[in-house]
Amino acid sequence: MARPITTRLLSFALALGLGTAVSQAAADPDALQAAPHFDQPLTLVQLTDLALSNNPATKIAWAQVRSSDAGVELARAGYWPQITLAYDYQKQKVPTGTSGAVIPETLYGPSVDLSWLLFDFGTRSGTIDAAKFSRTAAELDANQTLQDLILEVEQDYYQVLGLQAVQDADLQSVQDASANLENANQRKTSGLATIGDVYQAQAALAGAKLALQTAQGQLASARGTLAIALGYPADTQVPLAPWDTEINAKMPDENVHDLLTKAAQARPELLAAKAQQQAAIASLEATRGQGWPTLTLNGNAGRTTTEISGHKSTANTYDADLTLSFPLFSGFANQAANRQAQAAVDVADATDVQLIQAVQLEVWQAYQNMRTAVSNLDTADLQLKSSQQAADVTQARYKNGLDSILDVLSAQATLANARVQQVQAHLNWFAALAAMGHAMGGLDVPQDKVQLP
Repeated sequence: MARPITTRLLSFALALGLGTAVSQAAADPDALQAAPHFDQPLTLVQLTDLALSNNPATKIAWAQVRSSDAGVELARAGYWPQITLAYDYQKQKVPTGTSGAVIPETLYGPSVDLSWLLFDFGTRSGTIDAAKFSRTAAELDANQTLQDLILEVEQDYYQVLGLQAVQDADLQSVQDASANLENANQRKTSGLATIGDVYQAQAALAGAKLALQTAQGQLASARGTLAIALGYPADTQVPLAPWDTEINAKMPDENVHDLLTKAAQARPELLAAKAQQQAAIASLEATRGQGWPTLTLNGNAGRTTTEISGHKSTANTYDADLTLSFPLFSGFANQAANRQAQAAVDVADATDVQLIQAVQLEVWQAYQNMRTAVSNLDTADLQLKSSQQAADVTQARYKNGLDSILDVLSAQATLANARVQQVQAHLNWFAALAAMGHAMGGLDVPQDKVQLP
């Protein structure tokens, strides 16, 4: 593999495009209900493609981006004049002279009203700036959603393959336990073993079958989790291509301090938090402008027809004015709004600091998990090799009457545990690599030869 999984998938996701992925899912409203049929095993990249197309998280992220786009246009509307077309129809009775006679009168006609805010003290510009920063934050959050989904698919993919390997290891243990039981029965028949040896072998076989059944149940659960991440029903059978790509089992070239610095510059959620900070500051400026004067141009043009006692008369009316308004008192609403906006800025500042700390902790833990995973790989391989040799020797000694059945069962239990530990060691490496890539927002790690058994 030329690049680490996380980096490849992040590049793939960005090349695919959030809008394209979501539009494919939107075109099929039953995408989450239809169980597809797969003709061939799927690779990790293909699984990620399906998840980006079908998972509801991408739809939500895309809808939030579109909503923020509309928010910018809504804020810009404040710079445009507001024009209203109206048609008025009115009937009234008008007294005439001193006689008290009432004459019916009808008035009707169209009119056009214009109101244009010409100047304020930053309310509109602050609102637009806040909307733009919010849109940037939404786009970055959508990017983070993609990365979170990619990590979820990676983890589920590794979990399924790992549990398949555990299932295979437990199946081998069942076969070994069956062979031990057969040997014990043969030795009992020939008088070289007691019924106790048979019982011990039967108990070991039952324990191996129990472990196999447990692994099978966990594998079925993991398959359901992966199917849901792909946007399909939990009972969807998703065939997976075997993971046989060689990957590196070495630490990144950078030290942990450099990784922490890079993460602070690359994580979309951190950049989104900074955009939200700027949005809060812009909203504060807009709120402060509400307490200052505004200059508004108002205009009206109308054509009114009047009917009195069957006679009609029509008149055209025009008027225009400039209005300078200064809010003197609003029940302390402006002051309260300013305090509220300032509090929002303080919350955004603290949230940014809190998020930075959380990301630093995530990178630190991922780095330490990688160190542990790298060191465990060789140890697990050595443990499996030694356990296999010990089991072979003990089995041979048992056949020659030099060891007891307890020695054989103990060696087989150690071997079974070593098989599972080797699988777990490889899974821990894959999980640590994926977690580090996610924590960094993409990580380049050189390659080496380590394969999932």
